[in-house]
Amino acid sequence: MKKMILLGAAAIMMASSASAQMSLVKDLAKKAGSSNPMDLIEVLDKIEPAFTNPESANDVLTWFTAGKAAFGIYDEMYKMKIMQQPVDDKMMSQALSAAYEYYQKALPLDSVVEMDKNGMPKLNKDGSKKVKTKYSKDIIGALTSHMGDIANAGNIYLQASDWENAAMAFGNYADIASSPFAIANGVAAADSTLSQVRFFQGYSQYQIKEYAGAYENFTKARKLGYTDNNIVDFQTSSLANLVQGMLDNNEFDKANNFIDNALKADPMNGTLHDIKGFTVELQNKDVDAALPYYRKATEVDPTYANAFFDVGRCLYLKAQKIIDDNPTATNADLIPKIKPIYDEAIPFLQKAVDLNTNPDDKKAKNVLDDILYKFEVMGVK
Repeated sequence: MKKMILLGAAAIMMASSASAQMSLVKDLAKKAGSSNPMDLIEVLDKIEPAFTNPESANDVLTWFTAGKAAFGIYDEMYKMKIMQQPVDDKMMSQALSAAYEYYQKALPLDSVVEMDKNGMPKLNKDGSKKVKTKYSKDIIGALTSHMGDIANAGNIYLQASDWENAAMAFGNYADIASSPFAIANGVAAADSTLSQVRFFQGYSQYQIKEYAGAYENFTKARKLGYTDNNIVDFQTSSLANLVQGMLDNNEFDKANNFIDNALKADPMNGTLHDIKGFTVELQNKDVDAALPYYRKATEVDPTYANAFFDVGRCLYLKAQKIIDDNPTATNADLIPKIKPIYDEAIPFLQKAVDLNTNPDDKKAKNVLDDILYKFEVMGVK
């Protein structure tokens, strides 16, 4: 009996705690409309425990109150800035980002059951409870009216090389500007604007080596028509780094699936074919399995030096294996076997040398010189 009493007391305490949190949220909601920044800061400070309380964390009012206070702080500071009063720009941007996050949490929670005069839920014809939104109109209005501010915050972070916050701000803007409610309200951004924003979101992520996000956003930007700022190079470099991480963990199937999906979307990308070849070569430890992908890379992009080097390198390794597997063979025995392979490799290696723009990168020239040296030693003309 004592145990049951204790459990009952604990349940009452938990219920009281939840009730206290919601009571606090309701009190703070009244203050969230204040024009005094100190009142709004107090709201955000005191409401924080409600974010983790099971009841209050699932109540739209909690997140709506926090978002309203955060937007209020931003708006009041913006007014001060317009009046050329000193403001903390960092705090201003943080308030804007926080407001977005709070309202994004509030939107899916905003469904209130309609009640009749007897306090009973109203029902639809199918017997389900009638629901309506209570705060969504205000939330959507605030988000759409601050779209430009969020984009501007991204630009400020970008100029300051604050890559993490820049990526977050650009992502927030793009998500709002392409949302169904932005479209419904006639404020959705044009594809040309969204493509540029997605590029800079990806660029910011690239700087902090968030290659998965960078690749995703470069891909989105290209689908929207973006072609500037060497985006193809950034996109493929992001993928290469992402795949390299998978290969380092021996996740070959994952890497192959990822590259194959990328190739479906961009089949004329020579770098992707070259990365596929590298993955296959590493997985199978077999240059013959990789060669078709390297050759394809040279076909779809005749300006990609590394692909030409990879073809030449693989052919060189094929010939070297013949030499290694026949340690007692004479030059007369080897020449008929290796000369056709070297003859095929030479133009690829020469093209790699010609296309290479890095004077410190001599790998193609070194392999080419070694073949020519072997020809000289063997008396091949």
